[in-house]
Amino acid sequence: MNMGFRLAFMRRYRWLIMLALLPLGVALAVVATAYVLGLRVQGVGWQNGLELTQWYRLQNGCVSVIGGRMRLTDWHPVTIRMASMRLPKCVTGTKELTPPPWTPPFDLSIDAVVIPDLPPMAVTVHQRDQRWQARASYRRSKATAVYDRLTGRWVAQGRIQGADIVSKLLGTLDFTGQGMWQTNRLDGALTAQGHQLGYLGQPQRSDATLSAKLAAKQWRLNAALASPMALGGGWILEGRPALQAGGGLDGVQLLRLDLHAKGPQGRAQLTLNTQGSGVARGQGRLTLTGPELAGTVPLTWTRQTLSLQPAALSLPQGLRLSWPNPVVLPLALAGESTISAELQYQGVRVKTVDSLLSWQQARWGWQGRLDLTGNAAGYKLAGGWQGRVDTDGLSGEPASLTVSGSALTVTLRLPVAEFRAPGWNTQAQFSGHYRNYPIDGVLDAGYTRGRWQGSLEGRSRLPFYAQGGSLTVTAPWYGNAGQWFLGSGSRVTITEGLIETVLVKPIAVMVSTPVRLSAQGVFGAIRVDAGGAVATRWAVPGIAGQLFVSGRQGQASLRLPAWRSELALTGALLSRGRRTGAQGELTVSTPLFAAMSNGFGITLQKGMLTGQARWQWQDHWQLQGEMAVSDLALNWGGILASGGQGAAHIELTQTGLLLTSTGPFRLAELGVGTPMRNVRMAVQSDLSRWHFIDVYAEVLGGTMSAPALQWPSAQYQPVTVSHIDLAEVAALQNDPNPTVQLAGRVGGQLPLQLMKDSLAVQGGLIRNEGPVSLKVFPSAGVSAMGQSNRAVQLALDTLSNLEIHDLQARLAMQPDGWLDAAVTIKGQSPQQNRLPVVLNYTHRENVLELLRSLRIGDEIARGVMDRRPADGPR
Repeated sequence: MNMGFRLAFMRRYRWLIMLALLPLGVALAVVATAYVLGLRVQGVGWQNGLELTQWYRLQNGCVSVIGGRMRLTDWHPVTIRMASMRLPKCVTGTKELTPPPWTPPFDLSIDAVVIPDLPPMAVTVHQRDQRWQARASYRRSKATAVYDRLTGRWVAQGRIQGADIVSKLLGTLDFTGQGMWQTNRLDGALTAQGHQLGYLGQPQRSDATLSAKLAAKQWRLNAALASPMALGGGWILEGRPALQAGGGLDGVQLLRLDLHAKGPQGRAQLTLNTQGSGVARGQGRLTLTGPELAGTVPLTWTRQTLSLQPAALSLPQGLRLSWPNPVVLPLALAGESTISAELQYQGVRVKTVDSLLSWQQARWGWQGRLDLTGNAAGYKLAGGWQGRVDTDGLSGEPASLTVSGSALTVTLRLPVAEFRAPGWNTQAQFSGHYRNYPIDGVLDAGYTRGRWQGSLEGRSRLPFYAQGGSLTVTAPWYGNAGQWFLGSGSRVTITEGLIETVLVKPIAVMVSTPVRLSAQGVFGAIRVDAGGAVATRWAVPGIAGQLFVSGRQGQASLRLPAWRSELALTGALLSRGRRTGAQGELTVSTPLFAAMSNGFGITLQKGMLTGQARWQWQDHWQLQGEMAVSDLALNWGGILASGGQGAAHIELTQTGLLLTSTGPFRLAELGVGTPMRNVRMAVQSDLSRWHFIDVYAEVLGGTMSAPALQWPSAQYQPVTVSHIDLAEVAALQNDPNPTVQLAGRVGGQLPLQLMKDSLAVQGGLIRNEGPVSLKVFPSAGVSAMGQSNRAVQLALDTLSNLEIHDLQARLAMQPDGWLDAAVTIKGQSPQQNRLPVVLNYTHRENVLELLRSLRIGDEIARGVMDRRPADGPR
């Protein structure tokens, strides 16, 4: 019963069921047809209409059209809204342009149609009764076209603003056109008028005319300028009839071209002509002349080709382009040509052999291999790349470049897989070595917001470090068109390490504001923080400061906060042939502290050091300058010096340091046990050997002088003493109740040997300079000596008051300080009826110990005086 009822129902209402299934069948048919035609869709959905996230069309296995976010909002008329459409992607060969097929009425709007080498355009298309209307716009440029499919007639008009195509291009181009478009027939005429065409920043403006006509498969094109027109970069295209061309769909039959341009680099002239009436061939010439341009390229053309004969051209910036074989270019919207050429810049050559240049309408491509060889800045360069370049970017194997020299070898590998529009992203790796020290790193690059930007990460180890000294570079960068910048946060760090036996603490060089890099050099401010250095017997505290760089010059202001030292440094890069280096000036100002003298055998107590020097580095360091010290006080093994002042000339060369005083160096006082005052001398030294010239000092009421002294020295060098006051000599007893009193003055010669850690005297002779008196006062010791021996008592009575007219002392002192003195005294005793007296006396004493004890006594006395309470009530 149920089965019979269902069969009867289906027979009666089968037309209703088929009607219900009809939309599904139509949809399936549409899908099948679209699939056969190569249409593919992704992300099908429904939201107030059919939505496709993305669709594309396959043509001969290649994606030729890509659409994004398409929505179908109505069926009558068919209304479609699309976010974007990009075309073409495939080389499809030449096909005859056919009119659009029949379609139902529709409205189509596309936010952005992207065609290679053109800006994205907004497009709307309306069709009613087979009459098509299209509008396209980009910024202020607009165009409209109308096509009647029933009659085949078409018209078009529009206005293009130059600045919409190129930001600095001025003027407008108005065009109109009309014709017929039917199956196997496309005829029409197009005219365009350019108004006030020019380039921003150049005064030249020009009107232009262009006319094109196509009829019966024959075409003709004419273009001309009314007056000179600016092209940018200071170049001007001269106004004259420039182009006449004509032919058929199978090639060119008539060609006349006469272009003249001039600019800062020179002049360029391109001429092409037809050989004769009715002959589809001709010749021409490209000629370059001027301060940076030179060369001639002979040209020939036929109906289908333009040939560039072998030539060599000199181009700006020292470039030279040449090709050894004719380059044949098809005169067609699609074609290809084999090219062998070489580009040379100074000592660098880039060469390609049998590479392929191809184009399809506005799309072009190059495929082949490039090889780079040559020398630059004293380094050998070698590299290569094989791949393809087209309007989308690069593809192929990674490019490589090797830079090698006597000590440096670095290889750069540049992947090109992602190096394409719009981001042009790439990550280059470099590795190599400097001598035996590795170098490696990564360079990231990309193009965004109208500029290149990326980061550099590099690592190495400085060659003059025995241990440690690892170098790390971290630098964000950006720029364009010859203006490059290291961004804020760029940093170079050197880890702690040993240079010979010196421990150098970490060093950091930082960029706090962007630093500009250009062909003229580096511009900006750089901050330096160095931790200082520590050696076995000395240390240098941390250094901080700023480095200001301008082109190939720079200046630095550095401080050592712990020492309150200030250094100012200027520098400029040098280039002499293949040799590079730097030179500049150095200024230093610092107080002197005990910590500065660690390891030098002296202890600085106070003073001020200033200096100015000129420096140069080219293979090795050189420095010449002047230095001055004032208010110097120091301690040298217990010997105190104060009131020091003087100036010197310094030279630092590959062989060492040389210091020469530019006047006498002075000391107010030198405490060697007995004070030496008003010390002065000229000094010359290489820090291992010291030469003292015109030495003078006031000591013991007299003077000491020497024409020259060398320290250290194995020779005995003469020292003259004059007018030594014997009363001050006697005072060396440091006895409040002296038993011996001397008066008078003596002088003589002391041959002195100055060894590294000691001194010696040999053959010294001291004589009296006028009358000398000797008195021996009674004391318990003297009385005991006289009571023990009558002869001794007689001698003491004679010496108790002696007038001396002849005194001679022969002196010799060993390096350990023991002095042997043989003294001869001749005189008279007033208390013994002027009895003549001759006394021979020998004495032995350690002078160094005596002076040391005197110095210790002075130090104790000074300590007590320094700690004595101030006079008067507090």
